[in-house]
Amino acid sequence: MYTDIFKSFNDQTEKAFGPLMKYNQLVAKNFTDLTNLQLEAARQYADIGLAQLQANSQVKDVQSLVSCGAKQLETMTRISQQMIEDGKKLADLAQEFKAGLDALAADAQKK
Repeated sequence: MYTDIFKSFNDQTEKAFGPLMKYNQLVAKNFTDLTNLQLEAARQYADIGLAQLQANSQVKDVQSLVSCGAKQLETMTRISQQMIEDGKKLADLAQEFKAGLDALAADAQKK
């Protein structure tokens, strides 16, 4: 008798809190992925900045100044490409999160 009561209580609890648990897992995964994306982007931009700092510290004469200016143009191109790639990665994360939310909503409607 008590076993049936506990089983019934457990089933009702799973029904009530199951969707919330799935939502929390989806949010936690999205937050983790977003944090990793931001950390990787920060690392890459810091590396680019440090490389520029090193390159600028090597300027000794007019020729090296001209060369450094050309490298800065290349770096700006690299940064703009990196920003585009980061934007695409962020859009993919958002799309994945939306798809997960849609799946949760569809599952909730079925029940």
